[in-house]
Amino acid sequence: MKIKLLLLTIACLAACSLFSTPAGTVKKFLAAGEKGDAEAMTQLFSQKAIDKLGIERIRTNNQQFADNARAAIDASGKLHMEDIKETTIATGRRVSFLYRSEKGNQSIRLVFDLSKQNGAWKIDTIGGGELDEANASPSPGESPSMVEAPPAPLPLNANNQNASQGTSTSNRAPISGGVLNGKAVTLPKPPYPPAARAVKAAGTVVVQVTIDESGNVVSARAVSGHPLLQAAAVAAARSAKFSPTKLAGQPVKVNGVITYQFTAE
Repeated sequence: MKIKLLLLTIACLAACSLFSTPAGTVKKFLAAGEKGDAEAMTQLFSQKAIDKLGIERIRTNNQQFADNARAAIDASGKLHMEDIKETTIATGRRVSFLYRSEKGNQSIRLVFDLSKQNGAWKIDTIGGGELDEANASPSPGESPSMVEAPPAPLPLNANNQNASQGTSTSNRAPISGGVLNGKAVTLPKPPYPPAARAVKAAGTVVVQVTIDESGNVVSARAVSGHPLLQAAAVAAARSAKFSPTKLAGQPVKVNGVITYQFTAE
């Protein structure tokens, strides 16, 4: 009986250790994303990340990542981690890898920085986003900038079939860009609507946008936020300007979201 109990304890410790590693945390994040479980993804972020971005923004970003991951799976099959590298950095550990579709026609390189929190590895930052394995991930010791959303899996690979056939960019589906605030050349701040002021409406408004090859917002619609704040946010989003996004040297359209934070006045 004691031997069985000992073996059970060892097995439990072995199983627990699998997910107490930095790579284990990353795998849990990706698995939750592929299931569409944004809440489970959010629980894997460190307090440092939550203090920087806020829990609601992280949750929204993770839902965007999950939606894109499931869309990529539907289009190109299951996603796999390849070329996994784990290195030590000043704040903890870095895990970088190529996230490739089963059919091999889509891929993205992701970089996770993690630190220990209460004995468990938690996610501090997510960076990366190179379109193929030829692009190197940040070298050890270089910290990728905090991105407001995990890079959306998966943009079209620069080596995919459409690119090789020279498909016109005007006919190519927009790539997914996640949260776009930090990529704007100009990002007008929406005014605080009088009707919202009257009831002290506040909070975050998320606007879904499509950006054309020239960097102009060609469509915008509010997907969350207080109803009295949405019109002002959409109007501001339509006036935003971005640098053109290029894929394989050609400008492409981009889908993503712009977030606006309103404070009651």
